[in-house]
Amino acid sequence: MEQIELPISLPCSAEKLREAIDGGASGLQRQLWSLIARHDADTVILTDPLWGLGRLRRDLPDGVCRVLAVDRLPDDRDAARALSRADAVLVPSTTVLEAARKRGWGTSRWHVVPHALLHEPPKPRPVSVLRRHQSGDLRILTTVGGAADGVVALLKAARQQPTSQGLWELPVCVAAATHFLQTGPAGTALVEACRHLVDQAPHMTWSGQLAWDALPTWLSRAAVVITPSPPESLAMVALEAMAAGVPVIGYRAGNVPDLIGPAQRERALMADPRHGPHTLLALARSLLSSPRAYCEAAQAAYERSRDFAKDSVTQQFLDTVPPR
Repeated sequence: MEQIELPISLPCSAEKLREAIDGGASGLQRQLWSLIARHDADTVILTDPLWGLGRLRRDLPDGVCRVLAVDRLPDDRDAARALSRADAVLVPSTTVLEAARKRGWGTSRWHVVPHALLHEPPKPRPVSVLRRHQSGDLRILTTVGGAADGVVALLKAARQQPTSQGLWELPVCVAAATHFLQTGPAGTALVEACRHLVDQAPHMTWSGQLAWDALPTWLSRAAVVITPSPPESLAMVALEAMAAGVPVIGYRAGNVPDLIGPAQRERALMADPRHGPHTLLALARSLLSSPRAYCEAAQAAYERSRDFAKDSVTQQFLDTVPPR
């Protein structure tokens, strides 16, 4: 990992970053050319919510492929400039691709290349799946900050559920993923709000803030993972849970239906976001009531996660990048 120098401190506002890139264009080009020469690079991928250096009004050396990669669509002020210079554009899901088409952007050079799994656990044994169904808990992971996040609403709904309904005889475990958590006051406020709600409910426990390498073990101990992802989220936590063979409950919105895949969509694992978090909890209750349905959902979750293995995603990337 090497750093490119900019005359600003990060994080900063989008406007300040634009000004720094535009004002330091010559210096940035020299740094990029030096990196390309030192590593004999044939492809440069420019990624950021702003498409960062993708908006740079400078050329790359002859024969070097210029690729844009972004999780969600950037501001029009950045997109117009970056798209005019790109050899290829990579998006992580068809959801992002459809959003670009709705904006009226040409997508002939766009390709869907999903994010790969951070971790690739071994295939869960049937006995371990049954053990999770019988003695596992319901797990909820806090991943982003801001008003769009639905985890607070989900925890409020879970706290209000009477234990006589059966599901809450299982404990509810809550944690925050540091590598997905928004930095700054928004992320801190979200963690504090979740911790406060957990402390008020005897059937809920707080696992703290988990580093990326602690997440697979934590998820693998769940019976069910609920992800109340907002529409703009890529729901990568759901994918990490599926890789451990854990069924995921989520909203039928944004990237979740595409991520879960056809085999999972046939099951009642997604709720209409208009119906709120109580519907997510009801789906979890229904799934846990049937050992057979649970084991089938766990198997389908693991099989779907194989499409996001590192080797598979790497090959998709290589197939989309224009040759040198």
